[in-house]
Amino acid sequence: MEVFIRNQASVLLDALFIGMIIMAFYDVFRLFRRIVRHSRFIRDLEDLIFWIIAGFIVFSLVYSRNNGNIRWFIIVGVALGMYLYYVSFGRFLVKYTAKYVNKLINMVLKKPIRKAIMTIRLIFERVLGANAKKLRKKEKES
Repeated sequence: MEVFIRNQASVLLDALFIGMIIMAFYDVFRLFRRIVRHSRFIRDLEDLIFWIIAGFIVFSLVYSRNNGNIRWFIIVGVALGMYLYYVSFGRFLVKYTAKYVNKLINMVLKKPIRKAIMTIRLIFERVLGANAKKLRKKEKES
């Protein structure tokens, strides 16, 4: 009996760990969503893919560790692992990682591109502005 209880406790710990891994995997989706805007259809499709993968992960846990017998503590363990990950790391990790990645993208891509566009616009305005003044003077003289 003691071996059986140890095995079930080990399965519960594995379920907690799998729940945390599943939530970390979902955080990758959440982070990507905060960096790159998605349409609702794409977001729903990502969620569907995520839950299919999560289902396969939980199924493989149940099949490999418990001979395919679904026990309530496995489902509770996975859900509890997901919750513990979310309240400990998840909320802060996605929020601050997205914030810094967006700042990095802004520094590396957006600001230099914006400065280049403004420089080109300024050059064209000066060139066209000088030519426009010359044209106005010619029109007045004529």
